[in-house]
Amino acid sequence: MNCPHCYVHARNWEKKISKERGLKLIEELKELNFTQIDFTGGETLLIPELFDYIAKAKKLDLNVSINTNLLLLDYEKAKFIKENDIYVYVSVDGSNKEIYEKMRGKGTFDILLKKLELLNKLDISYSIIFSISTFNYIDLPNMVDFAKKNLAKELCVIPVIPSGEAKKTHIYLDSSRILESIKELSIKAVEEYYKVNIWCAPFLKLLDLPKNVFVDKCHAFDYIDLAPTGDILICDVIDIPIAEIRTKSLREAINDILKNPLYKELKERTNYCYDCKVLNFCEGGCYARSWIINGDLRKPDPYCPKVLTAMGK
Repeated sequence: MNCPHCYVHARNWEKKISKERGLKLIEELKELNFTQIDFTGGETLLIPELFDYIAKAKKLDLNVSINTNLLLLDYEKAKFIKENDIYVYVSVDGSNKEIYEKMRGKGTFDILLKKLELLNKLDISYSIIFSISTFNYIDLPNMVDFAKKNLAKELCVIPVIPSGEAKKTHIYLDSSRILESIKELSIKAVEEYYKVNIWCAPFLKLLDLPKNVFVDKCHAFDYIDLAPTGDILICDVIDIPIAEIRTKSLREAINDILKNPLYKELKERTNYCYDCKVLNFCEGGCYARSWIINGDLRKPDPYCPKVLTAMGK
């Protein structure tokens, strides 16, 4: 869809691992006691091997979720998702046609609504993901109504990271606007008694948020971000490989990760946060933003209000 906030659009995806390697990798995940696979994109439903991978994972009793904009969903795909108990995360960047199509393109909003109806018709569990940007932050409270009306289990909110296309289009928000938006969102979530989950901003645990607004921690130490090329990335929003599974087994790749100097730097991040009540949870915040803005993985999240106060901003 050429979305203005996409962090993978400009990457070279011409080379990718074979289907055979992908299926073998899923076996290795099971052998190493991984429990969850999340297929994401770009657009997940463009992956030709997707349903073969899902069938393999489910045969091995792995939990599976997919991230999609739904626009390529049809009845047969939806039926497969339902029969295999796949959890779905749906990217929705606006509660109305004007805002949504500013991000996704003309004619897409009505298609989205029909696909959401299909999910609900088949009783498929799903969450809505809303990426906050300069294009749509004013729509954030409305997204609570939209998600609730369309029977989504929760609204997941993620601030657009200044990476990929967003770095070119400058549609990412500054820290103060994010804080204001989250406070407005929280008021609406309480009014509607609706569950909201905030991603990629663990420093927001500092705020006095209501019980139904959750802040997710960074999963740097319990998830692997694997690119289609077979590279394991230090984070999916920054294209920095720290290991690969093209020529190595997953076990060997994990050993390479643990020895990688950049991975070791992530372990040092808490040394830079002093006297913080959410340190054990936040662990320095989003290290992707630290890398993009400060060029240093070890520094704390530059959007954290405590960091900004210490810098006199």
